[in-house]
Amino acid sequence: MKHLNIQSLKKHFETPGFEQFKIFLVVLPDNYEREKIFQYILNKINIKKFNLTRCSKEDSLDQIINIYQSPSFFGGDPLIILGDIEEFSKDDIQKLNNYIKANNVNLIIGCQNKQSASILYSTIEKNGVLLDLSQEKIWEKEKRLTNYVIEKCSKFNKSISSSVVSSLLEKTSLDFAIIEGEVEKLIIYVGEKNIIELDDVNSICYSNSMQTIWQIADDMIWGNLNFNSDNIDLNNFHLLISAIRYQLQLGYKIAELMENNRSDEIPILFPKIYPRALEKKKEIVSLNGTEFYKEALKALFEMDYLSKSINLHFLSLLDIFKSKLIYLASYASDPASKSFR
Repeated sequence: MKHLNIQSLKKHFETPGFEQFKIFLVVLPDNYEREKIFQYILNKINIKKFNLTRCSKEDSLDQIINIYQSPSFFGGDPLIILGDIEEFSKDDIQKLNNYIKANNVNLIIGCQNKQSASILYSTIEKNGVLLDLSQEKIWEKEKRLTNYVIEKCSKFNKSISSSVVSSLLEKTSLDFAIIEGEVEKLIIYVGEKNIIELDDVNSICYSNSMQTIWQIADDMIWGNLNFNSDNIDLNNFHLLISAIRYQLQLGYKIAELMENNRSDEIPILFPKIYPRALEKKKEIVSLNGTEFYKEALKALFEMDYLSKSINLHFLSLLDIFKSKLIYLASYASDPASKSFR
């Protein structure tokens, strides 16, 4: 069963007998949004009935299958989450596809695009629940995020008009992680007031340094990379990570379109980027390719994780990340190189 928007997925869970579907595939470029949808699915299927295991590239396919074949001491049917199927080889994905065709399993899979899950795509579309937002148009994403903001505010008995939401989205570049944080700030900021107004958005959402944050991220990915950190406000370090992630995901989407001979669609899919700026980005992307952005996103995830788990100075982490970007770019520009590894 295939769904192309969140509302359709929500209706699925309102349908009697939805529990007969035990395999889910979420196709969405943004890792943070994917995790949110995973959590939504887990809440709907009553996670207490299952023995949940999250697996990654560190786990072999044999280990994953063994979880299904070996009952847990703690009871409950095994439910496995594979956050990003791209971490696994095509051979392993094919073996997994064959296994789920022949066995009744509980499984949630995530991936960045349809191509990454092409082997599993049709299988899960027929036998499970598939949510594919990879081809979501920018205006569709704006509508989805607008609905999210309105629903989030409503849960706290706050009303917000669509025009005020539009102003908020303009400041966030449609980054879900930032939007979520800004909405939570707004709800706290207005206190007992029941309406969130434009003045509230202008007052609390994004300090004057945010333009610098987005400019730093833009320069880091599309401009001249340097190790000068004098203009970085470390209080906004994690907002900078979100801004960098947005730019890398943008590069990945453009690269994927170009590699699939769909360059003519790029201006249509990114109407808010000025034509001259878009041409510059296409030139850079043509040198890097999708693999550069894929590996850079992994490096960014590692930096984000380390920043929250160990006592290491943020600027040191940022310098390490920049060094990785230089390393990846040098391999991308070398025709003799076939892998970043």
